[in-house]
Amino acid sequence: MALIFYARVSSRGQNLARQLVRAKEVKADKVFTDKLSGKNTNRQGLECMFNYIREGDAVEVVSLDRLSRNYGDIKHIVQRLKDKKVRLIVDDLPQTHTGNELIDEFMLDMMINLMGFVAQNEREKIHERQRQGIEHAKKRGAYHGRPKKYSPNSKSIEGQLVFNGVKDDYLANNYKSKTELARRYHISRQQLYRIIKLIDFKEQ
Repeated sequence: MALIFYARVSSRGQNLARQLVRAKEVKADKVFTDKLSGKNTNRQGLECMFNYIREGDAVEVVSLDRLSRNYGDIKHIVQRLKDKKVRLIVDDLPQTHTGNELIDEFMLDMMINLMGFVAQNEREKIHERQRQGIEHAKKRGAYHGRPKKYSPNSKSIEGQLVFNGVKDDYLANNYKSKTELARRYHISRQQLYRIIKLIDFKEQ
């Protein structure tokens, strides 16, 4: 039997260190990680973990939301673990040890279902409050959308420099392709298109 640890943060800018410290504490035999949103159901680390685990293994996470941010997806992942006959350990859920395996499994299932439902319900309430706040701000004329990372008014010097560089090259037609232009400034094509859309709007 092997102990496998799964760690996840929502973005590349976040740090896995706290979860990896826990993996070391429990002497995990294998660690799989992802730096992707819990809303993303296509996670390479998670799928590699499922390909690795075998019957009798245990998978540990620091909290249920490391598996997913979605209640339905949590249930799906837990069922996949059950189908492989792999035990799930969630650090922030109490572990039951009644001596009866069926009762312990039932209690854990009940807690997972309850915590998963509560977590998703709370997130939906937060999103609804954010939506209502935006609507009120729009009515007052105080909402201007999210600050753009690359714009002449960007909060970062890098954002301003990238915007101005792209603007100069774009308006001077100093590029072979959009892909080449994006690569030149180390940004994605999607980010480049947002910058160009802003440039075109300002030039109208």
